[in-house]
Amino acid sequence: MTLAQAEEGDALFAMSFEELLDQDVTVAARKSESWLASSGTVYVINRSDIERYGWRDLKEILASVPNMDYFYQWSWLPGGQRGFTGNMSGTLMLIDGREVQNLLANEAFIMNNFPSARIERVEILQGPNSTLYGGNATQGVINVITRLDSGVNQVSLLVGDAGTRHGHGLFHYRQGEVELAVSASYFESDQDYHEIREFLVDDEAFSRNGKDALRNHNPNDFRNQEKNITLDSRLTTPWFYLGNNLTRTTNVSGIEAVAFDYITGDDAYRGYSSYYVGKNLQSGANWSGNVELSYFREYKEKYRLSVDNSDQATRYEELALYTEREDIGPSDRIRLNTQWTYQAGSGQDWILGYDGWRTKIGRKVKYRRTAEGIKLVTPDSWPTDKERSDKHAVFGQYSRSWRFGERTLKVNAGLRYHRQDYTNASWLPRVSMVYQPNPDQALKLTYGKAFRPPTIFEFDLVVDDKIESQSMQMYELNWSSKFSWHGVEFANISALYSMQAKNFYQKVQDPNTQIWRTIVAGEHRVSGWENQLRWQAQRWHGQLAIRYVSPDKTQAAGQSVVLNVPEHKVKLGLGYTLDQHWQISAFIDHWDKVLTEANRFQQSGTEIVTIPAWTTFNVNLTYTSGNSRIGLHIENLFDETYYHGNARGVSPVKYIQAPRNWRLSWSYRF
Repeated sequence: MTLAQAEEGDALFAMSFEELLDQDVTVAARKSESWLASSGTVYVINRSDIERYGWRDLKEILASVPNMDYFYQWSWLPGGQRGFTGNMSGTLMLIDGREVQNLLANEAFIMNNFPSARIERVEILQGPNSTLYGGNATQGVINVITRLDSGVNQVSLLVGDAGTRHGHGLFHYRQGEVELAVSASYFESDQDYHEIREFLVDDEAFSRNGKDALRNHNPNDFRNQEKNITLDSRLTTPWFYLGNNLTRTTNVSGIEAVAFDYITGDDAYRGYSSYYVGKNLQSGANWSGNVELSYFREYKEKYRLSVDNSDQATRYEELALYTEREDIGPSDRIRLNTQWTYQAGSGQDWILGYDGWRTKIGRKVKYRRTAEGIKLVTPDSWPTDKERSDKHAVFGQYSRSWRFGERTLKVNAGLRYHRQDYTNASWLPRVSMVYQPNPDQALKLTYGKAFRPPTIFEFDLVVDDKIESQSMQMYELNWSSKFSWHGVEFANISALYSMQAKNFYQKVQDPNTQIWRTIVAGEHRVSGWENQLRWQAQRWHGQLAIRYVSPDKTQAAGQSVVLNVPEHKVKLGLGYTLDQHWQISAFIDHWDKVLTEANRFQQSGTEIVTIPAWTTFNVNLTYTSGNSRIGLHIENLFDETYYHGNARGVSPVKYIQAPRNWRLSWSYRF
């Protein structure tokens, strides 16, 4: 290898770290600012990181973040941030800064619909941020930046175990000031590892459900195939821009929601389409703004097994099974938003904005078999009077910075007023102070408040017309820095925080009338510390992430315990560039043990079950030549058997994760 070739390889390697040190982010303040001086705690995973560690999709990218929690049940990804966990409704999901939270349950709907070939960068903002983003940003924000602005033309293919196949195309066309960009992908996988089959027929480990005596225990009946189609496109002209983000998915229940056979699960279809048109405006030297109109549409269709004679049956073969269909939707949202920036002077600006939207939730309809034939039935509890709602919000943020030689002090102060039908109005402040003793260090103090409005499901059985929103407030101290030591370049993010959630929704049953209703009750606090250290030394690069959380205890199964959250996590990534062609990297992920509440096995009541700590080891080898790249990725190299807990119920108990598996990728730029 010549010296020039070695320098070329070193330059290729160094690109990722230089991008990190100079990286601007937009998610923290809805404007471009340095990651070091941004208000709050922001993690950035750029394109070079994705390629070096061989991360296949957004799920694997999120696994590298020190304080993301999730439990994968082989379909969509429930979870949360900073020790809060559930259906991911406290995390606001954005694509290129536009909200794609589903309308039915406020969930950040993440499956295999975010392949890494679709992603240029991911920005993850920790903590409550409803001031700028509105509802559902109670725990944080995930902003996926697509590759529509990359200017790259590329095709990518991936194959792997369990019938996994993926293809992606990225295309750009430019003529003068008019530019068209299209990104499209197709994913398919059988997901039928024999380890999952064996796990599903183990009543004690998996189910513990009252219907276990009637289960089908034939593992050969297992099927869990998933298909995903995505399409991102944007047309940019001097006069306007327009674009769309689309996802179509089959199998949205995985092994979480199962019927009497506990093998076939659900066949389901779910999808959303987001269309937008807007214009960027410059009004004088100090004013700039944007006006955008968007339309969001989603649909859910589910097929599952149901029975006619479960009370009389004593074994699975005696069940009279039939397929029940359930539709919700289509649901629609039309939204108008505008944001304006006024540059009041050097180091001083205002952001002012308005959000207004109308949502129409599609009615739930079940196709049920009756003695008179198939009937369309809407459950009595479905709140038909709350299917249509309007929301309006105005927000503002003031930023001011002062320089004293090398030292800089910056203050951000924001406030949002949000009003919507059927729930309380909210005033949502956020204040952050950033002090930089020099350009390479920043000390940040942040206070924020956020809310999550009730969903159409949570309006089921509400006693009156209104229900208060859930709320979250946070106090955070962050120390971020970049520095050199013995020729090694470092970048570090460290944060201490305390977050308190109020107004959890619970369904309770009246002991006299046996009627279920929704109530608002309880609060929960989590304090913790998270740290991410990244470094570069010649051909080496890596990162070390650590988190520790201390949540409030919960009363469950007669005990006071912390449920469904590992106290600590450690994540270690390490990579080495062999020459200008070869790179090898590894990623180690360790989760502490977890306690979860589960049904007692063949007994009434519940108990606390311990899910053991686990550590996985993934490796990635890539070869780059010219415009082509080939990658070999091995997940769970040492074939560790490990589980995620079930934070959404007492059955199933837990979810087995993937055994050792491989995938081979190829991409070509042109």
